[in-house]
Amino acid sequence: MPSSLTTVGAVLKGIVSGKSIQTLERPVQGDEFGILKVSAVTWGAFRPAENKALPAGYDPKDCPRPMDGDILISRANTRELVGAPVMVQGNHPQLLLSDKLLKLIPDETVIDARYLVRALRSPSASAHFYKSAGGSSGSMTNITQSDIRTAPIYLPPLPQQRRIAAILDQAETLRTQRRTALAQLDSLTQSIFLDMFGDPDKNSKGWTMGKIGDMLESASYGTSEKSGAEGEFPVLRMNNLTRTGELDLQNLKYMDLPSKDYDRYLVKAGDVLFNRTNSAELVGKTTIIPPSTPPLAYAGYLVRLRVSDAHHPLYLVRFMNTSYAKRMLRSMCKSIVGMANINAKEIQAMRIALPPLPLQQTFATRIQAIEALKATHRAALTQLDALFAALQQRAFAGQL
Repeated sequence: MPSSLTTVGAVLKGIVSGKSIQTLERPVQGDEFGILKVSAVTWGAFRPAENKALPAGYDPKDCPRPMDGDILISRANTRELVGAPVMVQGNHPQLLLSDKLLKLIPDETVIDARYLVRALRSPSASAHFYKSAGGSSGSMTNITQSDIRTAPIYLPPLPQQRRIAAILDQAETLRTQRRTALAQLDSLTQSIFLDMFGDPDKNSKGWTMGKIGDMLESASYGTSEKSGAEGEFPVLRMNNLTRTGELDLQNLKYMDLPSKDYDRYLVKAGDVLFNRTNSAELVGKTTIIPPSTPPLAYAGYLVRLRVSDAHHPLYLVRFMNTSYAKRMLRSMCKSIVGMANINAKEIQAMRIALPPLPLQQTFATRIQAIEALKATHRAALTQLDALFAALQQRAFAGQL
């Protein structure tokens, strides 16, 4: 191994394990004790709100807590996300580490803590965790403490480590600002919905009530044919629908379709797609096919909802992304081999307010203006992501 390379284990004083604890199925409230979920460390920044409450009177004893400057890493997640590290901001004495999280204690005489977090996200370390992950479940894999210790990292002198960490932190700050702007626009969308149509849980504006099926021309399942690296049509799958109701055209697969199946398995602008099978947290993701989208097929885990001319599809999409609709969907889920499922018949039976079409159209016009702003931010974020990837590649190849 070249002198500039080492392993994570060589720069650690130790690794502290979390605990396996029975929890309640809700986040903490007030001064309750809670335990962190894997999602608290998955997405590049520490998210203390991703937790589950512990039963009243639970004695946490010596269970480790996330404190300011701690480095946490997930030992269990999907193969793509396992090994995700974060640095904790702030002290959180009421939160505990679960058994799926580990705290790394760096030897700061040889490695800068912020640099270690960046090194754990480097392409070589990520590839090591991906290859090392084991487990029988496709949705949850595991790495061991030994896998973490043997992960390769580039180790320049401390002053250079600090410089690299500062550069990457600055680039990450710019990306965070764009993501924050997008999140604020998502919140604005939901605020406009509530202002115009009221709380869907209470129907405070007294709209005529109906069912989602009353809004539709048709509801149909996607194709069950296999897709791959080649084919005439890109295929939308569950990962192409985001949590916030957008269409993500990255990581597409492809397939050919006979012309007789075009109407059945291709989407067009204005179609609404519903993710009927996923984890309990993600089932029910809903998006709309925007104008000028090229022909796309859709896979069997999705349901195509084609809205009639008497309603606007954006109203349906934004209703499905309200907290009320998400609660209803979770209550409707059936568990099948670790996955939650909602069928097309159940979707159509879901109750929904049916405000007048002109009001739905006014809402859509406002939302389309917001979507244009979001598109600008997404384009800028894509450029920043490419810049960050280039900086990261150079940093851990000894070229920055």
